[in-house]
Amino acid sequence: MNINSFIDQQAYAGPSHFIKSNPFTGQPLHTVSSCDLMGLVLAIQSSNKAFQEFKSSTRDERIKLVGSLLTQLEAHQTDYARLEALDQALPLTVVQNFSIKSSIENIRRLIGEPALTETTDLVAPTGVVALITSWNLSLRVVLDRLVPALLAGNSVIVKVSSESPVTAHILAKLVQTAALPKGLVNVIVSQDKEVKKMLMAHPGVKAVSLVGRIETATECVQSVVQNNLQSFKKLQISTGSKNSAVALGDVTDDLFQKVISSFLIGQGQLAWNSSRLFVLEKNEPEWQHRITQYLADLRPSESIEDSSLWTPCLKKSSFEKYGEIQKMAIDDQAKLMKAGFKLNTEQAERYLPPIFTKDMSRCSTLQQDQIHSPCFILSAVKYPFDVPKYSNVSYFGFAVHLWGEPEKLNKIAQALEVGLIQYNSSSIEVNGPIAGLKQSGYGLQDFRPEGAFFSNTSKVIQKDY
Repeated sequence: MNINSFIDQQAYAGPSHFIKSNPFTGQPLHTVSSCDLMGLVLAIQSSNKAFQEFKSSTRDERIKLVGSLLTQLEAHQTDYARLEALDQALPLTVVQNFSIKSSIENIRRLIGEPALTETTDLVAPTGVVALITSWNLSLRVVLDRLVPALLAGNSVIVKVSSESPVTAHILAKLVQTAALPKGLVNVIVSQDKEVKKMLMAHPGVKAVSLVGRIETATECVQSVVQNNLQSFKKLQISTGSKNSAVALGDVTDDLFQKVISSFLIGQGQLAWNSSRLFVLEKNEPEWQHRITQYLADLRPSESIEDSSLWTPCLKKSSFEKYGEIQKMAIDDQAKLMKAGFKLNTEQAERYLPPIFTKDMSRCSTLQQDQIHSPCFILSAVKYPFDVPKYSNVSYFGFAVHLWGEPEKLNKIAQALEVGLIQYNSSSIEVNGPIAGLKQSGYGLQDFRPEGAFFSNTSKVIQKDY
């Protein structure tokens, strides 16, 4: 497939191209045109022109417009799920359930909710909003922010990750078939770092919503501060996770499958993944036995239809740091539980063997930092109230997944420093974006159409004349 950016309601081909490979085979999958600075300037001009007309639209008109997007997404959800699953090396069922269906449910919720502002306050759209997103479940990540931006009356420039360029193709199809106004949504795919920098810094862009790594978030903050001294723009940043899974009850087949899936779906590369598993000391031998047996039987997934959760790793940096991570774990006196299947030379270029560590030091760097690869930590605690103390050492505060009877988990939940505490399921099952704490969230973590990010609100105080 040939993939271009989508600017001013038409395909835009930049002067350079790159190849997106099939994660399962390593063979070429897409030829992607990389947007240049000229294309970005055209997108900003187009978005500003569209905003001047769209900002005066009524709420009913915006709901109708978003409804047409929803109709097209529902009509083509199977095709879009297949495209994204292949680009992102994820099981088809995962993308169907946790990207496409999640997006559909969230859009229905957004267009069905009443307006937040029932007062005399004056509410106006923010302006041109830039969405810069990561590759994992990227259609969901985009739509979670695109829809409230449109409902608030903004125009939007979306920069998708070059790791999943097919998302640009899908968004272009949605915008075209839903007959959105010209320039209201422009879509960019580019490997040019200067394009991303200009998108974040350009004064014609009034707000930036970014989902990505902490390094990208830091770059965004620095760029905005350095280049917008006359008028700071709104920032909304979601970056990083070091999620804990906590299972304090007896181990059952159903519980084990749910917990292990929260780690392996996406091979530790997704923001929703569990990274550390906390269990009681008395249950540790059973967990260790089950994990060891599971990893021994695990086989690499061969396609998006394969039920195996051992899927390819997408990021080159994961392969580069994988050996270093194992060495750090061993240096911290940890023992390793590894997958038993031996990868051949070709497979080793695309897959990383999942690993669980045990007996790792509580103050290890690996307990605090993101790893971006399938290296997970098993930790045993004597008492349940020890969990928050050890879980909170991470710099990130996205989510914790608690399994057990809610009344027994409440005291643990109260002491956790995260944006989401999920009982008896994984955060990936939650529709809509999650506002993280600590390094997982920065800026205006308000995802509502009439909230502080997508809308500008002026307080009106009336006195008798």
